[in-house]
Amino acid sequence: GLCLRRAGGGLLVNGLSFDLRPGQTVALTGPSGSGKSTLLLALAGLHRPAAGQVLLGGHAIDAWPEDALRGMLTLLPQRSALMAGTVAEALALAGPAPEADPWAALRAVQLDEVIAAKGGLAARIGPRGAGLSGGEGRRLALARALLRRPRVLLLDEPTEGLDDPTARAVLAGIRHFLPNAAIMIAAHRPAETDFADRIVALT
Repeated sequence: GLCLRRAGGGLLVNGLSFDLRPGQTVALTGPSGSGKSTLLLALAGLHRPAAGQVLLGGHAIDAWPEDALRGMLTLLPQRSALMAGTVAEALALAGPAPEADPWAALRAVQLDEVIAAKGGLAARIGPRGAGLSGGEGRRLALARALLRRPRVLLLDEPTEGLDDPTARAVLAGIRHFLPNAAIMIAAHRPAETDFADRIVALT
């Protein structure tokens, strides 16, 4: 029974109900302005519903301690900041990870060869990802999200700017890296809806 309002007070989502289970991918579709991004924020506990509730593991999302919630759930918005520094430093913001994990995450998002050609994990990037294309910077942020190994992964148009074969390879890599995660994608292209097990449509 989830109801969400936009910042100006207008109703965006009215009486929405669905579940998202481990290992399942759900695509969230709808026209621009239908509330896809706002719904992802609500699922992440970052937007208060006007009515209804979001449950994670049977508990209300706002009842979770912040550290525990962020350990369980990761949201990658449409625009993710990258600070100046090395690739390794950008990925390290995900938290401690086994030594082999950075390259595994880069392979999952089809970025390993690009980073290797730039000098590997020691390669430097500038503020806001300068030195990487828009698609490369977005995939680096996605690799960082994967390294958190969340049980719930929320992605807002994750393949924006990628050609269709690369988009499909990245989505397959995400699922291979996180085989048991519950994944919800705010989808805007066939590669993302084809990847999903189920579609939730907003109007």
